[in-house]
This record gives sequence, structure tokens and C-alpha cells, in this order.
Amino acid sequence: MKPLSTVRTLGDGAIDGNSGPNAAACKNATVAVDGQAASLAHLPGPVLHINSDGAIVGLNEEGTYLAHSLHEGDAAQCLAQLRALASTAAETSIQSVSWSEESQTRWMEATVIPTDDGGAFIVGRDSTLEINMRLALVDSRQRFKDLVDVSSDFAWETDTAGTFVFVSPRGALGYSADAMVGTVARDLLYRISDPPSRFAFEAQDIIEETELWLKNADGNAACVLASAKPVWNKLGERTGARGVCRDITAERLRENDIARMKVREQVIAYVVDAVRDEARPTDMLSTAVTSIGKAMTDTACAVYQRESRDSLNLVAHYGSLPESRELAEAIDRVCTDFAAHEDFVGGHRTLMTATHYRNDMNGAILLSRESETEWNAHDRSLIDAVAGQLGIALQQVSDQKELERLSRTDALTGLFNRRAFTEELERAIHRSRRNGFQSAVFFVDLNNFKAVNDTHGHDVGDRVLTRLSDILRAAARSYDFVARLGGDEFALWFENIDKQAARRRAGEIIRNCKSLDQFSGAPDKRLGLSIGIAMDQPNSVETSDGLLKRADAAMYRAKHSRKHSISMARDKTSPQ
Repeated sequence: MKPLSTVRTLGDGAIDGNSGPNAAACKNATVAVDGQAASLAHLPGPVLHINSDGAIVGLNEEGTYLAHSLHEGDAAQCLAQLRALASTAAETSIQSVSWSEESQTRWMEATVIPTDDGGAFIVGRDSTLEINMRLALVDSRQRFKDLVDVSSDFAWETDTAGTFVFVSPRGALGYSADAMVGTVARDLLYRISDPPSRFAFEAQDIIEETELWLKNADGNAACVLASAKPVWNKLGERTGARGVCRDITAERLRENDIARMKVREQVIAYVVDAVRDEARPTDMLSTAVTSIGKAMTDTACAVYQRESRDSLNLVAHYGSLPESRELAEAIDRVCTDFAAHEDFVGGHRTLMTATHYRNDMNGAILLSRESETEWNAHDRSLIDAVAGQLGIALQQVSDQKELERLSRTDALTGLFNRRAFTEELERAIHRSRRNGFQSAVFFVDLNNFKAVNDTHGHDVGDRVLTRLSDILRAAARSYDFVARLGGDEFALWFENIDKQAARRRAGEIIRNCKSLDQFSGAPDKRLGLSIGIAMDQPNSVETSDGLLKRADAAMYRAKHSRKHSISMARDKTSPQ
């Protein structure tokens, strides 16, 4: 509006209640005004003098512009409102009026000053900008409130101690806003013992999108992406922090699921490759448990093989396992079915399932961890997936053991064969000498055995050999061993035995073999034994082959002696 200059009177064509504006009819002469009008003439903004009849009888230049505007379109209602204010004004008052001008709403603060003629001066002040700004601020605040209300993000403010003093109305993490206000933010950390280096709820400077793992209302882990800034007062003192957090738990869980799936696939592929590529089945199992244990944080892994119906023996493991006795009791329960079993053993969370080969249960795989983290679907999926592959590896271990047993065992008697006896003898001699023991090798030969086969047949001959192997096996202690070297020749190793005890043991064997006499081929060809004994001394350097040859030579001396069935070999240092 133009600056106020003078208050004018209206002549012909005046702006009244029935006619429109007629600028040409307005006189330019300055009227004689009273003291009130003279004072109003110095005010900025439009001034209108409305008499008791509602007619505009005076106005300044800006008032002329306003009067013209208020006679157009919807603004007439505003003019009627001003006339009503003038006719009822008993004392000075301030009213806010509005009208539409060029498709925009205009606002005016109207000061109504009563006059002596029953009318009033209307002094206007344009408040459009002020009110629009106020409305824009209200609208902006409402928009922000609406966005916060519908957003999954939550806004918050904390005080200097990191305690929530404000949380957006929807609350967060399953807590209501009221429940969170007054709560110390650090108490919401999922792992209180491991706080982040820059904690958004205690921000000392601007923090943008830092991940925090908090504890939701159910006690489970929740991941939020937090941005924050410190709050300062006018004195430059920090009064707290405010910021926003976005719950990204679902996103992180999906990422973790994908990562776990990849790890599971890699572990399964690694186990499959190990089963396929490792030459020795025991190496397959060691590689498998190591790869599984390393792929799963803070997790031990073990594989057990079923040796009998109710027995599982540990064959490979990685990491620290619970105490063996408690664990054995838990493992026994796994043999009942193919399902995964969870248990709490010796402070460890365990997850076990049976391994299988062609639907036969042949062992078990165990996962164990000391943390409180429960086993999830991925852990169960992994253990189920590798159980079949480990079952194949365990079967291969069994097959290898059986092949080794067959390669080292006499098929008829079940005793060691010559190859196995030679290998075991080498180790036994080394152990005996290291411990300072005397030990002995017995070389045993059946006399007149050929006559048994010739007279009774080979089936009876096999029965004789089987009976003799049982007698020799019974004579041996748990740390001794027996072998059938071939045909009717047998050998025994007796550890920690002196010469006299060895001779007594040989005599017992001969006496126990008298029952074989019934299988003799002829009266003049009675079945009997010839035993040669070679003693091994702790300080001896004789080889296992030399020791066995001395026992063999002693046996032949006994065989050709008519008086004795037992012959002690000459010592290695004795003259031949």
C-alpha cells in the first residue's frame, strides 16, 4: 500500500453502502479535521472514516486503494465486517480481518477508534506476511509431526547424563514413548560391557549414521542407525543431545541370513571337497570339523563314530568341548533318532545330530559354544546338511579300518599276521627298552600237524589251529600280543617278564594244549608244541628281526630235542 498522506472527504460518487468506488469523484482538497483525524493522518497504512450509517466519509490515499479492493468479489464481506465494527465500536479495539485478492488471502489488523458522530476511524496494518509466516510455521510443524508419527524412525532428546527427556510419540523398539522417557540410554545397549566409542545418545559432536545394537522390549537385539548432534544453551554449555534413529534390524538380519547362507554353502562345499579329495578318511574328518568350527564364531565341533549299538567314540574335534562324562551322557541321547538335539552341558550350549550312511546311523556331529547365543535355523540347517557327508566319511573310516584289519589279521584265527606282528614288535621293543623292562618273544610250532590234515582233513586242521589260537590268546595279557606267522607257526610278545616267568608261561601253554592230542593223526604222531624263547634286555641294540630269528632257532632246537619242548635262546652276547 502507498504511504499515508492526507485524510480526504468524498463528494459525488462517494464510496457508500450502495455504490462502487469512483476515484474521479474524490476531491483532492484537504478537509478541516479535528485533533483525532490530524493524529491519524500521520499513521502508516490505510485509514477509513465510517459514519454511523456505514458510509465511508473519509479516507487517505492508501485507504482509497483499500476501499477499491474491498468492493471487488469476495472482499465485500470484509467491507461489511468493517462497517459493522464501526457502528458498534464503543471503545478502541483491534480486530483481524481477511479477504481474497488476486486468488490470495490478505490479512489486515484493523484498529477501530470510535468518533463523536457515532462512527469510527478504521486504521489498518497489513499483517499478511506475518500471518502467512505463522501459518507456514504451524503447517511445517504439523508436517514434521505427521512425518514423525508415521515414520519407522524415532526422534529423541537426551540430557547431559544421557537420559531420554523426549521420544517421538510412537516410541521405539517396542517401548512406548512414556516408558523410554527417564531411561538411561546406555541401559538399552545389547552388550552393556562393550559400549561404542562414540555413543550417539551422548553426542559431543555431530554423529552421522552410526550403527548401534540395542535391546528391544522383548530383550532381543535390535540394530538402529543413529544420527545425532549436541545441544547447547546460550552460554555455550552442552545441555544434552538430540537426533533420530532408524530401526534397521530387519535389514541387518536379512544381510546376516544371506551371509550365513553363504558361509553354510561354503562350509558344505568344503566338507564335500574334503570327503572327496582327502586320501585318508581320518584327514577328511579333521578337515571338516576344523572348517566348521572356524566358520562359526566361538564354536567347537566334534565328530563321533558309532562303534557298537550303544557306543559313540570321539574321532575328530576342533575347539574346547565340555567335560567328557557329562558330554557322553548327552551324546547317548542322540542315538535315538535323526533329529537335531539341543542341550546345556557343563556350561556349554550344544547342538547334536546323528550322522548316517544309507539310512543307518553311524555316528554324530556336535556343535558346542560357551556363549548364551541360542542356536538358530541356519545352525540347524548347516549341521543337518553336513551330517550326510560326514556319515559318508565315517563309513570310509570304517571301511579303511576293516581293510587295515584284514591286511594285518589272519583270516582263520583273527590273530595278527606276520606283517602286523613285525610292525607291532618293532614298536613294542622300543617301548620296553625305554621303560627298562625285560621282555620275551615266543616262537611256537605245532608238532605233527601235517598228519592231522592228511588223516582228518583240512577242516579238522583248521579247528586245531583255531583252538590253539584261543589258548595262546588266553595266555597273553592286555599289553601282550599274538600272531599266526603262517601254517602252524605262531609268535607271542610278552612285555615286562623275566626268564623264569617266561619259562613258566611257556609250560602253562604246553599243558593247556594237551587237549589237542585228541586230534592227532596217528598214535605215533601225537600233536604237541615246540616253543623257542628269546629274551630282550633293556640295554640291547638287537633288531626285531634278530630277536625273532633267535626265538625261531630256539624253537627248532626244542623241536629236535627228545627231552624238552621248550628251549631258551642263547643271549645275544653268548657264544654260539
